[in-house]
Amino acid sequence: MADRWRFIPEESWDAPLNMALDVAAAQSIHNGGPPTIRIYRWKPSSISIGYAQRSTSINWEYCSKQNIPVVRRQTGGGGIFHDYVGDISYSIIAPVSSFSTDVSKSYRAMLAPIISTFKKLGVSAELAGSASPALYAPSCYLREIHPAHDILVDGKKISGNAQRRSNDVVIQHGSLTYKHDVDQFALVFSDFDINPDTIQDHVTSISEQVGLTRKESINALTNSFLTWSNAESGTWTSLELKQAEKIAQELFSSENWTNRT
Repeated sequence: MADRWRFIPEESWDAPLNMALDVAAAQSIHNGGPPTIRIYRWKPSSISIGYAQRSTSINWEYCSKQNIPVVRRQTGGGGIFHDYVGDISYSIIAPVSSFSTDVSKSYRAMLAPIISTFKKLGVSAELAGSASPALYAPSCYLREIHPAHDILVDGKKISGNAQRRSNDVVIQHGSLTYKHDVDQFALVFSDFDINPDTIQDHVTSISEQVGLTRKESINALTNSFLTWSNAESGTWTSLELKQAEKIAQELFSSENWTNRT
C-alpha cells in the first residue's frame, strides 16, 4: 500500500468526465500526486460500456429518446446502466507497485473495502466462489461470473469491478447496486429477450437486501475506504480538472472512441 492516499467524497459528474477524472488522477501520480480513492454519481443517469464491447449491443434509439449518454470505458467487461439513484460508483487509482503483481491478488486487496462495506450494511456479500456462464454477455450484471472480481449475494450479482494497468498505474473502478430495475435491461440493450423473473434470479441490490438509505450506504463505503487506506479527504487540483476536461472532450466524448467496435 502507498504511504499516503487522497479520498474524494461522493460527487456528481457527467459520463465523459467521470471516466476522464480517473485518467487525470493516474497522470497526477506520475507527477508526484497521491493515489486516489473516489466515490461518484453519474449525472445524468448514463451507460458505460466495456473497452471491447460492441456498440451495437446498445439500444441507441431508446437512449437518444431518453437522453441517456453512453460512454466507453478503458476497462473491459459489459455495459452498466448507472442510474443516478440506483448506482454507487467508486474508483481506486494507485501505483501498480502498491499491490501484488498477481492480478487476482490485487483485485482481492482492492475489493477488501467493498466487501467490508457490505458487511457493515448487513449484506452477506462475497467474491464469487466459481465461474458461471453468461445469461446475456453484453451486460455487466448478466455476463459470465468471474471469481476474481464479481461480488455476489446468494448467487446474485450485486457488484461488478474492473481493472486497467498502464504506465505503472492501476485504475480499478466498480459499481455497487443500491437499487435496481430489472425492466431497464430490455430498454437499454439491443436484442434483449430475457424474462424479468429470470433477471431477478441473477441480480440483487442493497435496498433489496436491507432497509437502509442510499446515504447510509455511502457512509459505510466512505468509512471502509478511510479505514482501509488511512486516506485524508481531499479535492481535485485545478490542473487535474483542466486535464480531465480536455481528456473528456478529446477521448471520452468522441464518437470514434464510443463506436470503436
